[in-house]
Amino acid sequence: MKKINSILPEWIATHASLGDHVELDNDVVYTPNERLWYLLTLFCPLIFENYAVVFHPFWIKSEKCLSHDCFQSNDKEVDYKAITWPNFFKLYKEQFDLHSAILVQERIRLLLLKDQQWPSHISFPADGDMENTQVQRIRDAILNLYGDIEVNYYYCLLKTSDWFGNEILYRGKLSELEELWNQEDIRENPSAIFPDTKEWCIISNYDSDVTYIGGSQALLGKLTSLVGCDIYKIEPKLSN
Repeated sequence: MKKINSILPEWIATHASLGDHVELDNDVVYTPNERLWYLLTLFCPLIFENYAVVFHPFWIKSEKCLSHDCFQSNDKEVDYKAITWPNFFKLYKEQFDLHSAILVQERIRLLLLKDQQWPSHISFPADGDMENTQVQRIRDAILNLYGDIEVNYYYCLLKTSDWFGNEILYRGKLSELEELWNQEDIRENPSAIFPDTKEWCIISNYDSDVTYIGGSQALLGKLTSLVGCDIYKIEPKLSN
């Protein structure tokens, strides 16, 4: 794994870099229930055979930490576990569906805020950051299909330790992903991961609770079959 002095290639820079760089098709109209399709167009280069959306998990205190003792003032450790969107929705008797997911999430958020104080046992999905296990399982599926290839790991400015510096690009093997977690100049997981071959990409936005993946039908089939990873196929909305 090494940091490289390079700029993002144009095919992905428009979508991965901070700022409003994507020109939308004025003939395509997105309804409130099509927020995920709108974000796909903004975040991911539409050059692939298939696409998928990955939902970043909710976080909830584990059962043992919901016991009375866990709320003592001298308790300094809080154990949270990741929970998928469908399972989180079930807690509030809501159904999960791609078209309604964003609206239902907002409805639950407003419900939790009805007392004007956020409940301490729940944390909503991280913006711009998949959970580590999600990233690892996606990486493993790609590695099994393409081998331990060299890829680019891109960090937008807000994911670097120095917001007055520059965006950062690392290059390394797929198997070296975990080494990034020990680097002091970057935070969280990459904004984008992609090979120079343009065969696939993983890309998110700093303000988004979902990540998008573009690639072949074979790859997306493997990824959407990963149980518990909250990955679903999605196709761009195109003009007629």
